[in-house]
Amino acid sequence: MITPAETVRVLHVDDEPGFAEMTAEFLERQDERFVVETATTAAGGLKRLAEDVDCVVSDYEMSEQNGIELLEAVREDHPDLPFVLYTGKGSEEIASDAISAGVTDYLQKGSGTSQYTVLANRIRNAVEQYQSKREVEASRKRLSLFFDQSPLGVVEWDEDLECRRLNETAEEILGYTEAELRGKSWEPLVPESDREAVATGMGELMNEEGGYHIVNENVRKDGEVITCEWHNRAVRDETGDTVAIYSQFRDITDRKEREAELRRKERRYQAVFNDPNILVGLIDTDGTVLDINQTAMEYIDVTLEDVRGERFWRTPWFEHSAAARGEVKDWIDRAASGEYVEFEADRVSAEGEPYTVEGVFRPVTDDAGEIVSLLISSRDVTEQKERERRLKRQTEELEKLTSELEEQYRTLFEGAPIMAVVTRAEEGRPIVEDCNEQFAETLGYGKATVIGSELATFYAPESKTELLDRGGYRRSLKGEFTRERRELVTADGRRVEALLRAVPRYNADGRVVGTMAMFVDITEREAVRRANERLEEFTGIVSHDLRNPLNVAEGELELAQKTDGEEHLAAVERAHDRMDALIDDLLTLAREGEAVTEVEPVDLTTMIESRWANVETAEATLVAGTDRTVRADRSRLKQLFENLIRNAVEHGGESVTVTVGDLPYGFYIEDDGAGIPEADRDEIFEAGHTTSESGTGFGLSIVEEIAEAHDWEIRITTGSEGGARFEITGVEIVDG
Repeated sequence: MITPAETVRVLHVDDEPGFAEMTAEFLERQDERFVVETATTAAGGLKRLAEDVDCVVSDYEMSEQNGIELLEAVREDHPDLPFVLYTGKGSEEIASDAISAGVTDYLQKGSGTSQYTVLANRIRNAVEQYQSKREVEASRKRLSLFFDQSPLGVVEWDEDLECRRLNETAEEILGYTEAELRGKSWEPLVPESDREAVATGMGELMNEEGGYHIVNENVRKDGEVITCEWHNRAVRDETGDTVAIYSQFRDITDRKEREAELRRKERRYQAVFNDPNILVGLIDTDGTVLDINQTAMEYIDVTLEDVRGERFWRTPWFEHSAAARGEVKDWIDRAASGEYVEFEADRVSAEGEPYTVEGVFRPVTDDAGEIVSLLISSRDVTEQKERERRLKRQTEELEKLTSELEEQYRTLFEGAPIMAVVTRAEEGRPIVEDCNEQFAETLGYGKATVIGSELATFYAPESKTELLDRGGYRRSLKGEFTRERRELVTADGRRVEALLRAVPRYNADGRVVGTMAMFVDITEREAVRRANERLEEFTGIVSHDLRNPLNVAEGELELAQKTDGEEHLAAVERAHDRMDALIDDLLTLAREGEAVTEVEPVDLTTMIESRWANVETAEATLVAGTDRTVRADRSRLKQLFENLIRNAVEHGGESVTVTVGDLPYGFYIEDDGAGIPEADRDEIFEAGHTTSESGTGFGLSIVEEIAEAHDWEIRITTGSEGGARFEITGVEIVDG
């Protein structure tokens, strides 16, 4: 719709001046019609709106006022102006707020110059749609102005030939108000004697192209019979179906008024004949040219004297086509017989350029009613037809775009990295009408199983109660909330923590029929949050434990400087060794808390013996009573066994016996030492907890993190010889 000669003024608002200027330069390179002005604040952008602006492009995150607030301010005075939110901070919440505020388009900043091509296309599309909307509105206003201010009576009929509306002139002629005729047939307005002829003409109008002209009697509301001249034309949609009929008519009953009208027509004829915008000719009833105005003569390369006296169909206007000459002769014959002939025709100018005219052959009568000549009036509608063709193309393109958007919606719906569900409300309960593969796959179901089921089927009990009993679904239907947490349950019983965003879904009548629900899987995010909470729990302990040896080192160093005593330097070295051990264990603890993603078969006996050799065990004894193979992360399993062996030796004594054995769903490691009092078992896995002077207190915390990273369970109990026993279960066993 934007022509090459038009300028598109774009206002770019971004609080980064360099980026704003760079974007302006790229946009102007993308389209020579673009003239981009910049503003670095929302307030500055609003001042620029006093100028002629075709589109606003704005960042979201700005210092004084963000992009959504700017959009809301723009919408107060410019409700339809294209507004593109072009932001580096993209989120579902920002997109939702922008849509609610009436944003035209939403685009997230990216890397590379291709983003400016996308932005330029978005701007072009937004401006073209905006201009199309204004043109349609202007056309609608022109039609309404014509209808209301026409000097003729005008009636609009629907496809069933029932009255939709009429103007004031029609009310005056017929004596009825619009309310009295609305929804009624034309038959009460026509006497019985004329109904058959009118019905035939209206039927032909419904089924054929062109208009329908008739002079017939009409019956006013007060019963008076009058004679009216009617010009009827059907309006058809792109499929050829009639959607409306417009009738223009006038009362020609009064002879004196008719004679006065004839005199007025003569005066109008003179004015029209010399109208530079209308092609006018006067010809005899046999088709001989009597006069042609200068406007019409400009389309041929001869003088008026060359065509005067010639049969009209033999003039240069029609020399390009024998069919055109025959068509014109037929129109003249019909008009000479008294018919009001409307036409539309394609012609070729003297320069060989095609053009289109539409007009009428109108009989001219004398006072006795005899036809004495024919008046031809037409106008060049080439540009209008081109606009109509362009509008048709735009309509086709819009339909194509709609189809593409539907396809893109389907692609986005299916390919979205979030779970999406379309529901319909049945007696206040959500039934799944559609879902994407992400939803079905995450929960471990086939789409055929999900579709048609009640959404609550896939909720955990507490979330199901929130959905149905506490009004969660009702709030979704009303759009009263933004985000709520839900717990979904997979086919194998696993819980999936999700963040829900649901919006109402409307039908063509504007009635809410269900929702579009989107679930963001935040299970991993929650795991990270819990890990951070655990780190916060022992951060204080670590800082305390590190501060102690650091204070010792500082004090001993000061004493060494004053006394030159080497024993003080040895204490400093021990303090540093203590801090080094604490730091190593802290890093291990943070690393081992990460979820295990790759596992492999690991032979327990080989693993235990290698770890035993890697730990200072003094005179301790190992009893490896297992021949089992398990699936685990090999490096983390090494760390687990080293820490448990080291813990047994440190707390059980140098001659302790350490035994490893099988459990139905895992394994255990125990010693015959003093054991762990039951009252202390709740604290044993806490970071920093130790009863050894040399230990850091992180060894068993690391063991617990490794077990949880594998989704194993670990518990402490009393061993068979009274010592400490660690049981690890939930382990995947590899069959021998």
